[in-house]
Amino acid sequence: MEAFAGRQRISAAFKKTFTDQEVRMDRIPAYLFMGQCNAQLVGASIREFLLDPKIFVKAQVAAYERYKPDILLMMWDLLTDVEAMGNELRFPEDSLCISTRLALEDKGKLSSLKVPDPTKDGRLPGYLEALAETKKMITDSIVSGVIAGPWTIALGLRGATELIRDAMKDPDYVHELMRFCTRASIRFAEAIVPLGVGLGYSEAPASCSLISPKMYRTFVFPYHKQIVDHFKEKKVGLGLHICGYADPILEDMVNTGVTNISIDAPTDLAKAVEVTRGKAVLIGNVDTNLFIADSRDEMKQAIKDCIAKAPKDSGYILASGCEVPAIAPPEKIDWFMELVNELGNYD
Repeated sequence: MEAFAGRQRISAAFKKTFTDQEVRMDRIPAYLFMGQCNAQLVGASIREFLLDPKIFVKAQVAAYERYKPDILLMMWDLLTDVEAMGNELRFPEDSLCISTRLALEDKGKLSSLKVPDPTKDGRLPGYLEALAETKKMITDSIVSGVIAGPWTIALGLRGATELIRDAMKDPDYVHELMRFCTRASIRFAEAIVPLGVGLGYSEAPASCSLISPKMYRTFVFPYHKQIVDHFKEKKVGLGLHICGYADPILEDMVNTGVTNISIDAPTDLAKAVEVTRGKAVLIGNVDTNLFIADSRDEMKQAIKDCIAKAPKDSGYILASGCEVPAIAPPEKIDWFMELVNELGNYD
């Protein structure tokens, strides 16, 4: 069978989901959530990877050339927005950056915060530069941006414990904060759309591993839908990734109107297939622990299980459930696409 480019495989996945058109590809589309693990491919520290857009681009392109994913996800970090709003960050040499001071340690400071300008503030312009540069170099596969959703930004500004406490004791404040963070999410995405790359929101802390389904529906879903509706008017499709366990909110995720949803390993793939079929492309959910395990056979079985649960007419894209660990050896990351090419062929 003829071999296809990654861009063609991804396009076929969307066509299988939204139309009855028969599209026959060579294999299932697949990619990995790769960010800081790619620094090692170019001899850089994670600190250098996060602070220098040129090194970020170099590492991501090196990962594309080595692993040949059908989508190159431009994973930097999810604190760029809150940094631009006033959080102070620390950048360890070989681990992800962390906030050392939160802009909303005093919740009363919300009124003084400003929605950042992605072309001027913090590291946001560096991310735009990296997307544009990488898009020029990679044409066979999709280059896709990933940015923090409004709940992730809110939690970054306020802190997890404080934000959840606020949701219970001062819900009006949380809605005010979410309205502000939604404006920030929209503005950053609007700066990315003209670059012609894919775009998805990451909302790791919106999963039922951290908050209840009721809290998601009350404080997160309305703002997800607002963002999707905003871009739908502009004919721009968006993806949504939620880490952890998301079974109770799968239908809610689909009802936001996103074009694709990405699920982590704890979420039931078979259930997600049924909920998304004909409504959204489904992406996931290979356990990222397999990239630091010693057994290629375990990864092989996980991929076989995913393929079996998500038949080829479902528009499914095989992917890691979340970001590949920074310490994952490249040789073990190699296994994933090797096994996709071995197991994912359409007969």
